[in-house]
Amino acid sequence: MDLFKAGRMKQCVFLKFMFLVLSLSGCDLVSAWDNDSCGSIFPNRLVASVSSSHNITCSFCKDGAADKVQWIYGGSALPSSQFIKINSSASMAMLTNLSLTNREGENLTCISDEESKTMLIQTGYPPDAPRDLKCITQNFDKINCSWDQGRDTNIETNYTSCSWSPTDCTNVGKANFVEHDFLVFSMVILQITAVNELGTQMSEKFSVKESDIVFIPYTPKLNRVFQDPSNDQVMVVEWFEGGEAYELDLKMIFQTQVLQAYKMQEVWVGNYSSTLDFTRNRVLQLTWTSDMPLQCTSYLVKIRSIGNDDDFLFTGKRAWSEWSPPLKLDGRDVTDQTEFEFYPPDSTVLEAGSSPVFCCVAGKGKRVKELNFDGLNFSSTVLSNRSMVVRVPNVPPSRESGANVICISSLNKLEGATVFIGYPPDTPKNISCETRDLQTLNCTWEPGRSTQLVSKHKTIYSLNIGSSQNPLPCEHALNTEYWCSFRISNRSGVTNISIHAKNSLGKVQSSITVDAAHVFRPFAPHQLREEKTTPYNTTLSWSDQVNYTDINLHCEVVIRDESGQIMSLNYSLLGNPTNTQHTITLINLQPNAEYSIRARYSSVHFWKWSEWSNVVEVKTKITAPSVSLDVWRTVMPNQTVTIYWKPLLATEANGPILFYNVTWSKMGSDSINSTRIRGTSVQIHLDQAGYVITTMAQNGAGTSPPSVIKIPPQQDDENLTFEKITGIGDGFIVTWPTQQAENCGYTVQWCESLSLPVCRVDWRKFPSNTTGVTIKSDTFQAGVQYSLEVYECGSNGDHLLKKLLGYTRELAPTEGPKVEISKTTGDSVQIEWKDVPLEKQRGFIEGFKIYYSKFYNDSAANKPVNSGNQSANIILDPDKRAFKILGLEPGTTYNVGVRAFTSGGDSPSNSVTVTTPNSPIALILGITLPLIGFIGLGVVLSIFCYQKQEWIKDTFYPDIPDPTNSKVLDPGSFPQGVNLCKTLEPKDCTPNEVHVVEDKPIVGEANKSIKAEEQGEVVPEDDSENEIQHQGVISYRPSSTSLKMSGEPNPAFEAAAPLVTCVYPSEVTYTSIRGPAPPQQEAAGPDQMEDDTEVIVKSGYQPQIHMATNPALDREQPDLTLHVNGYQPQMHNKSWSLDSGDLLPLEPDSIGSPTSINSQAFLIPEKMMGDELKPSGIMWSLPFFNSRMSSNSYGNSNHS
Repeated sequence: MDLFKAGRMKQCVFLKFMFLVLSLSGCDLVSAWDNDSCGSIFPNRLVASVSSSHNITCSFCKDGAADKVQWIYGGSALPSSQFIKINSSASMAMLTNLSLTNREGENLTCISDEESKTMLIQTGYPPDAPRDLKCITQNFDKINCSWDQGRDTNIETNYTSCSWSPTDCTNVGKANFVEHDFLVFSMVILQITAVNELGTQMSEKFSVKESDIVFIPYTPKLNRVFQDPSNDQVMVVEWFEGGEAYELDLKMIFQTQVLQAYKMQEVWVGNYSSTLDFTRNRVLQLTWTSDMPLQCTSYLVKIRSIGNDDDFLFTGKRAWSEWSPPLKLDGRDVTDQTEFEFYPPDSTVLEAGSSPVFCCVAGKGKRVKELNFDGLNFSSTVLSNRSMVVRVPNVPPSRESGANVICISSLNKLEGATVFIGYPPDTPKNISCETRDLQTLNCTWEPGRSTQLVSKHKTIYSLNIGSSQNPLPCEHALNTEYWCSFRISNRSGVTNISIHAKNSLGKVQSSITVDAAHVFRPFAPHQLREEKTTPYNTTLSWSDQVNYTDINLHCEVVIRDESGQIMSLNYSLLGNPTNTQHTITLINLQPNAEYSIRARYSSVHFWKWSEWSNVVEVKTKITAPSVSLDVWRTVMPNQTVTIYWKPLLATEANGPILFYNVTWSKMGSDSINSTRIRGTSVQIHLDQAGYVITTMAQNGAGTSPPSVIKIPPQQDDENLTFEKITGIGDGFIVTWPTQQAENCGYTVQWCESLSLPVCRVDWRKFPSNTTGVTIKSDTFQAGVQYSLEVYECGSNGDHLLKKLLGYTRELAPTEGPKVEISKTTGDSVQIEWKDVPLEKQRGFIEGFKIYYSKFYNDSAANKPVNSGNQSANIILDPDKRAFKILGLEPGTTYNVGVRAFTSGGDSPSNSVTVTTPNSPIALILGITLPLIGFIGLGVVLSIFCYQKQEWIKDTFYPDIPDPTNSKVLDPGSFPQGVNLCKTLEPKDCTPNEVHVVEDKPIVGEANKSIKAEEQGEVVPEDDSENEIQHQGVISYRPSSTSLKMSGEPNPAFEAAAPLVTCVYPSEVTYTSIRGPAPPQQEAAGPDQMEDDTEVIVKSGYQPQIHMATNPALDREQPDLTLHVNGYQPQMHNKSWSLDSGDLLPLEPDSIGSPTSINSQAFLIPEKMMGDELKPSGIMWSLPFFNSRMSSNSYGNSNHS
């Protein structure tokens, strides 16, 4: 019961709170109740802003209905917290933060038993101020201005447009545009007011100028779309111009869009410009060429337009109209055909280099699976569910049999078509027409590029004359020859000729203008033959192949001789009837010469030469030689004369030379001697008298004119010496003086000097007024020495004027002089060399170059004698054969070389190797000076050692201290009051253990030694070398070890005893021998302070012995009592470490040297120990350096 009352109280408080809220929100509950009536809902309609709150009152006619009320809003029941009971028959719903309803609104219904009341609630927004006014015109008569309404109010909003004044307003209702008259050169002022049930908003005043108005034409209307009948790739689009709607001759641009219907994909957009005719509605047309046949698929076509007038007619803006409704052009892929179709169809001819598109259209109910062009790998594209296309870029020419297009259906059935690919005919080039007989005109041309098409697709040629409409077929225009001929009626006159070429891909033509008289090309002379021939002339004849009567002809006769020289002769003649002879005589020919003769024709109006006639071979008759021989002679000292002559040229011999007649006779005598020679020289033995020699050449027709040469009586002109002459590269310039006032000329003779005195001479003769000539010959060679002689011709013969030696061009010698050593001294070498052989000189030797260099391992290079800029010691005397090289070094080997040089270069170097002898003084100095140096050094060292002998003794041989003679323990040695624990304090020290390190296997022998000692036997410390090598590890614990000292106790130790407790170890261990570094002591742990504690304590002199430091090992040794007193040797030399304090493994043969008390440095150097005690395999540092470096520690430790 208490819970119920508490719930009621909470409900009451909540209702009071809601009542207070509604009161504050402006809801008048009293007025709602006052207006309450039986069976009503208030208000019955509500238009409210989004997010607002409202109270709705529902009154029922029946009391108590409010207790059972149910509120439903938008199809959903309101929770009880959103409505309250006013009285028994009235209820109030509280709608808070209303959301946006749909445009028609939402119903709110209150239901109680059989009563229900319903109202409509609409929510929305107050209107925004209209903005962004835009005005368009479509015909320049009216303008349509629209604005942006802003946010959607969701409730009915009405607009009012006021133009010039608030009274000039137009209510446009819910529309967002208003129409006004288009006034040119005027401004439109508009203000828009938006009103709905939630508020009112007014726009700014819009000022609209002409430049702000946009011209948008009416949407064009398509008429039809169809395929061009003549080309299945061309689409024709027709539409109505629509000029009547504008009443103006406007300029328009119409834009056409083509889309593939299956994919709705744009494939082309084109523009068409036109000026409208406002008096009628014309039909305009536009064409589009597709890249594929239009049958391949279906297309959709749309069109729109835009104004294109000049700005001064309309200053406003222009925009495209809306697209027109599309028209469709059906392809073959939507028909009812059942078979596969190919486009282009079978046997189509296509142009090479183009990019054709091949498509395959399947029959109804079928599908294309694959499309392939001629086996090539090109990707295909699906156009529709029944069509597929393949594009082939830059298609090549096909085979003669064509290229195949293969289509595979979904059932793997093959379908195909064949196409032919080539080129259109090329324009005929180089057209040429000519006539051979002035009756028929024959035209030829070049076809240009091959079309690659044959058979019925090949190119057809025809010829058209003038303006004739009946072209002549050119049946002879084949693949190899292209010509056509026709008859002409007159021999002269201009004719227009055109050549036409046509195939499946196109046709072309080329024209030419021809005058028959100027393209006349006669036939060649017919049957050219020889009629009569003499040594100097020949007569030829020929005939004409056709009738050239009264036609002026030009004839060219070409003559070719044996040497290949050609001579051309031209004749003008008048044509004859067929087979009538023409005759000509060729004169001034060479005797005994062979000629090849041929002829050809041309017209007077030269066009082309005819072909050549047949060739006639003519040989003229022989005759006697026409010139005398060129004769020369050489005379030996014994008057043996050799006569030389040069063979006649073929043009001079006039026939084969059979032999040469040589006759000679003594001057003043009638006796004649003769001989016949077939060669070009003869040797005659004469006496000392003068002779006249005559030489003639003989052929089958006679002899040549005689050549006479006189041999004077023997003279002494042969004693002339040779002069040097310098060549000019390919010859010589030879000059000479004149000795006789009257002479018959000069002769220059030359030959290779190496072949003297017998050589094959050559010569040239010059007239008497010549005193200098340039001699050149094809036989001249560079680097070859020639002998030249100049002769003067006199009344009794030729006399020698000059003898010369020279080279046309000098070269470097191919071989150097051979060098020999004639004398050597310590600083010089005398060399000699031989001549270079003449055949190796290749020029005049101008001197020699001397080289030398020191010899290093057979690889030294020649160095010049001088160290300056000169490259060698140059000797300019070509006759010198010796040279002395100075400034050399004694006992040194040199390379010496000599080179000969000409103006053409240096010869190779022939070198020899020579060694200069040593100087005695240098040898003595080389021995004595080092000896003196060593002696001086020994003296200096001896003086030094003598002065420093104490230091050397202390350093290298320090004294070993004797503990019995030490005064360290004497009274007064230590200062009073020093609380130190000294190592030499005389107190009893009883060690618990002593370890001697030895090899384990020898432990038994060590035990035997100790037992022997216990029995009273004396055991030596170091009896033999074998015992040294067999030491092991011996442990013993002496019962007591007393150090008996004489004298009184040291007061220093007594004074220090109460203050410092000296802890003596229970186990004694000796460290390894180290370098001069201070010994390092490891801190002992607390557990080691008992019997096992390892402490290094030095009390008195302690020998350094390597003791075992392992306590465990110690305990394993027997308990031995050993008296340790005095010096003990240090053992195990191989375990010494000079660089570290680490213990090395113990060696059985080790023995060491003692050290000082507070140092680990050696006191006895190794060389004072026996060889048997030296460490093997270990490098020791010098111990005296270490002892000197640690001398300060000695002083501090042993201060007494």
